[in-house]
Amino acid sequence: MLSIKPVNRFTLQQGKKKCIFIIDGSSEGFEEYYESIRTHFYNMASSFVIINNSPNHPPVCIDEKTILISKSAAIDSFYKLLDFIHLHDRRLFSPVRLSKSEYAVFQHWCAGYTAEAIADIIGLNKKSVLNSKSRLLNKYGVQDKNSLLLIAKIIFKDSVIEEFDSLPKPAADINMSNSLI
Repeated sequence: MLSIKPVNRFTLQQGKKKCIFIIDGSSEGFEEYYESIRTHFYNMASSFVIINNSPNHPPVCIDEKTILISKSAAIDSFYKLLDFIHLHDRRLFSPVRLSKSEYAVFQHWCAGYTAEAIADIIGLNKKSVLNSKSRLLNKYGVQDKNSLLLIAKIIFKDSVIEEFDSLPKPAADINMSNSLI
């Protein structure tokens, strides 16, 4: 099992042009920290390794520089992953590819919509939505929704899901003093 020690500060050795960032995905404020590191050090980082606090699953390549590894992975596999990153160009990583419907189902599912609501929004039947959910778990090689939510936080960091048109809109501010008879 991997042991993670939280660190808010780090120092890079002088002259280092590439580094690997290892980030605890279960820590509080993970999204902001990851986004800050990614924004400021994207060109310098050869990869970002996110340690996921979930059941054992194989390493998952989320994008061209981000890899998700299970906290319960054997330490040897973690070292092999680090060696691979160090020795190979990051372009060898191949992120999981999603179809348009899988992407839409993933986005809405992680936003908390039910299978019926997703089917209504994107125009699929409920069975297709449920099959897409199953394919997502298989494609990413994870066994639980929490791991998928962590992946979604990375993939959908800038996108916003629009609400149903049928949801009631907030009432306008009514001046109560004028409404008394």
